[in-house]
Amino acid sequence: MKSRMILAVLMTLALVTSLVPAGYAGTGGGSSINATLFDCYVIQNGADSPYVLELTDRFGVHKNLTLGRSRMLCTPTSAAVVTSGPALNVFDPGLAFELKCYDRVVQNQNGQGQNGPLGPGAALKIIDPLSTETVTLGQIPMICTPAVTDPPFPQ
Repeated sequence: MKSRMILAVLMTLALVTSLVPAGYAGTGGGSSINATLFDCYVIQNGADSPYVLELTDRFGVHKNLTLGRSRMLCTPTSAAVVTSGPALNVFDPGLAFELKCYDRVVQNQNGQGQNGPLGPGAALKIIDPLSTETVTLGQIPMICTPAVTDPPFPQ
């Protein structure tokens, strides 16, 4: 059921990323990322969904996908700067039709893993095509970026 919910979230986000303007990334540390990334917050008190969907994507038709609880809210970043790492790929986000999500790893001063910072903490109303609900956001467990695939998305 988790994979079904994540699939629904990612498909929704894919629609949002189709609005991303074209741009190119720079090189390594200190470089701005000229694509909209998404911080995905855990929804702590999401409601169960009454919907069963049939979705069609590049991998085929997926029937009888029963939605569960709302799980994440992914919000676009206003800025992203690489603070360490190798040179970035030259990338045109205008060609991206998918999202790729990375686990967010947070380490404390001793190098041990820990939970990331919590969301805003206050109640937040979220409106999407399937529901309107008031939730509280938790930590950011993943960050998603526009992506392209090879072979490319079928035209």
